[in-house]
Amino acid sequence: MSIEQEDVEGLELVFSVQVDESRILELLVDEVFSGDCVWQVTNASGQVLERSEIYQDQAHCLRDGLNKALK
Repeated sequence: MSIEQEDVEGLELVFSVQVDESRILELLVDEVFSGDCVWQVTNASGQVLERSEIYQDQAHCLRDGLNKALK
């Protein structure tokens, strides 16, 4: 299950890494209020291919996003 686009409004892109020639892993964080974050994998056009649930721990969010993207 993933969260909808409106649920990531207000989150800022703080980290992105090119996974392969066609996919990018992005870490989006709510730096203003809660520090909650999500990871998402996008294609070269910016289309979201997969998005996580909300994490309260940014380190776990990044770890899980990298693990998922590299599988």
